[in-house]
Amino acid sequence: MRIPSFDRFQKFMQVTAFFVCGMVVGSAVYSALENDVVEGFILRNYQLEEQLETMRMDLKLAQQVRKENVINNIRIIFQQGTEENKIDILTETALKKKVKGDLDIFLGRSIYDINTDAVFVRKLLSTKIYDNVADKDYAVSIKTILVVDGVLQAWVEAKIHLRK
Repeated sequence: MRIPSFDRFQKFMQVTAFFVCGMVVGSAVYSALENDVVEGFILRNYQLEEQLETMRMDLKLAQQVRKENVINNIRIIFQQGTEENKIDILTETALKKKVKGDLDIFLGRSIYDINTDAVFVRKLLSTKIYDNVADKDYAVSIKTILVVDGVLQAWVEAKIHLRK
């Protein structure tokens, strides 16, 4: 039996190998692009779920509190100090969440009955240390609290706290 010479098929084999390599590289690129798109959808889904949860909480609170003379929202305003005490936006957002969590007890309460918790408010107004926010500790002090139209506004100052 005679073995055929592969010299005749050399060009065809090169084209076939090039085509197969192109398919492998193309599928890898397509897979990477598809993974990127799916990851974008997943991140957007998490953002929308968080927004939905916030809106549900706001709706639940709004249904609980339909009176005009109650605190129905809390707004935290950061005062920026000197250049060495400036904090970035991510840290500010994390601190706002923590401070708002501490002030949530005022939600739904009458604006005229806030003075019944004067001792608690004084403790909140003094400096409070929040540990491990963006890998640092922050001393947060509430400078001013104002209630207008059912919105409790708190002006807050944050400084990096050095442990002793």
